[in-house]
Amino acid sequence: MSFDPLTIWSVVLLIGLMLSAVMVLAWTVTPDEPALLYWAAFCAILVTGIAGIMARGVIPDFVSISLANALVLLGYGLIWVGLRVFDRRRPRLGYTLIAPALWIVLCELPLFRDHIASRIVLGSSFMVVLVLLAFVQLWRGWVAPSKVRPVAAALLGISITMSLLRIPFAGSFVEGDSLRLMSDPRYLWMGLLAISLLILVGFTLVMLVRERTEQTYRTAAQRDPLTGLLNRRGFHAEAVPLCRRGGALALMLLDLDRFKQVNDRFGHAAGDRVLMAFGEALMLDMPGTGILARIGGEEFAVLLPGLRMPAARLAAERIQRNFAEGLERLPTPGLPIHCTVSIGLASGELTPCHTDTHAEAALHQMLKRADAALYRAKSAGRDRIEIVVLRAEDFRA
Repeated sequence: MSFDPLTIWSVVLLIGLMLSAVMVLAWTVTPDEPALLYWAAFCAILVTGIAGIMARGVIPDFVSISLANALVLLGYGLIWVGLRVFDRRRPRLGYTLIAPALWIVLCELPLFRDHIASRIVLGSSFMVVLVLLAFVQLWRGWVAPSKVRPVAAALLGISITMSLLRIPFAGSFVEGDSLRLMSDPRYLWMGLLAISLLILVGFTLVMLVRERTEQTYRTAAQRDPLTGLLNRRGFHAEAVPLCRRGGALALMLLDLDRFKQVNDRFGHAAGDRVLMAFGEALMLDMPGTGILARIGGEEFAVLLPGLRMPAARLAAERIQRNFAEGLERLPTPGLPIHCTVSIGLASGELTPCHTDTHAEAALHQMLKRADAALYRAKSAGRDRIEIVVLRAEDFRA
């Protein structure tokens, strides 16, 4: 059973409409991702333009040539707009009208009005520019680890290559005053390639949204909603790879002194404000490589790579000072809140670990020693910093 090119391009139209419907359906599930609507419009407008091109000879030439191809270019532009919206940037829809408007104007010139090959070169050039814009936006927005973006970039690269290849072979696509792509069986493969590329691009764009949704849920599961710091699970997930790399490490376990009295005297709302103030105190003057977490009710942990004594102690002292200053600015009715922090500080030089198991064991030893130091700080009167320096053999204990 064989298919003529016109049948294949009709399948392209059907698939494009189905992809548009799938994206609209996906948007109803994730309405906070409006990029899906732009990509749905890309599919719908693209197939409308292709349908107009296929209807040449049935409808007026101005519609099948100028307007239909302008719609195709508009569809390509919406890929770029959707990627901008996906990366939380302004859509700039007006820019997507430039290429379609230029196409309509230039098609009135004899060079393009009377020569199909010239129009193929012009349209392909516009497509290259539009898809290249989408590729650049995809690359610029790649700020988080992603498995889908490389696939999307590869597909856009293939689309750019296809458009570029049409330019030197534009004359071979023309026979008299007709476009052979829609009638010559030798170009059947181009329709099949268009189907494959459209399906892959459509589902890759949907997968981009799904990937970020999963990342958002994963991040939320590893964050303390009150302070915005990592929770115990998030701390462990980030601390183990850091321990595996080895090097100098400083680990603080911090506990707010007499925090229960704050809740009993001022209420839990005031207690929450104290916890948030302490979270802010941790983030002040803290290096970007540090791992900050709330691992319990009023218990916190800070892991600092590359810090040795006494730099680690100075960091602990800054936390105490920043917290005290933050409490002074905290709006509370009646008497001021008195709350201090006790810190157990462990530091050591880790050798690189070959497995996560060894890294987890090293982290466990640091937590154990820092917890013992914290207990001494609490027992010695609170609002203190107790220090323990680990030796290489301590990590093998």
